[in-house]
Amino acid sequence: MTTDQAVAVTLPSRQLSAARRAVHAAAAAIRAEFGVREITAYKGPSDVQLKADLVAQRTIIEILSEEFPDYGIVSEEGLDTSWPDTRHTWLVDPLDGTNNFGYGIAHCAIAITLFSGSRIVLALVFDPILGREYSATTGPSGPGGRRPRTDLAHATLSLVTGYSRSARDYGRHAERLLTDRCKRILNLWAPALDLALVSTGALDGIVCIDAKLLDVCAGLHLLEASGACVVGPDGRRLTPTRDLWEQPVSFIAAAHPELAKDLLAAVNLTAGSRHAGRKKI
Repeated sequence: MTTDQAVAVTLPSRQLSAARRAVHAAAAAIRAEFGVREITAYKGPSDVQLKADLVAQRTIIEILSEEFPDYGIVSEEGLDTSWPDTRHTWLVDPLDGTNNFGYGIAHCAIAITLFSGSRIVLALVFDPILGREYSATTGPSGPGGRRPRTDLAHATLSLVTGYSRSARDYGRHAERLLTDRCKRILNLWAPALDLALVSTGALDGIVCIDAKLLDVCAGLHLLEASGACVVGPDGRRLTPTRDLWEQPVSFIAAAHPELAKDLLAAVNLTAGSRHAGRKKI
């Protein structure tokens, strides 16, 4: 999606301009590294840090810090990931889908979210390879379910899990539950971009298990602005706020509320069901 197609409502132009400059500069700085796995750190058995992560992060932080010196910044590759004591805070994922980027798979994104107090006021997701851009600001742009309903049997879904053993175990269980009930399940490992695609209707829905807020907050705000349906394991509406910072975030999201309801019933993200599901693996 190009800039002029992006989901957007009234947005502080100065903050949006700075965020756009930052993501475009970061993309230009790392594009030559696409398909290059120059690993600078192992963050876990399935998670790596590439040189491209650090280059993109440095580029973004320099631009945002210069433009807004009083704003706090929390970034994916930062040494200190505690929430700063500032009124406004940028959350930066300099390269969502690091493994994809390193292997030359063009499904990755740069995500920037601006919080004012506990609420999001700006979200920007940018694809550094294909140039797709998605942005949103405070409040929904329309009612949920604006797009035609897609039945679960015809739905193309994204399945995202955190890196913990329990999350990945239940993710495999959820995949088995859905495999014979939907058209297709994608494991793309770039949740910010997956959520952006759900916000436009390119994907029908997403099942997310134990993600970090930083990985999904920009995409969740895009969904809120698009009028999509996002619910937590208890079936209640989920709003991405600062309160979710120190806990795993699980949710169901879909362009249409009836599909979200069907997905929630199919995979049941409640703690008791997840525990039982893991026993069957």
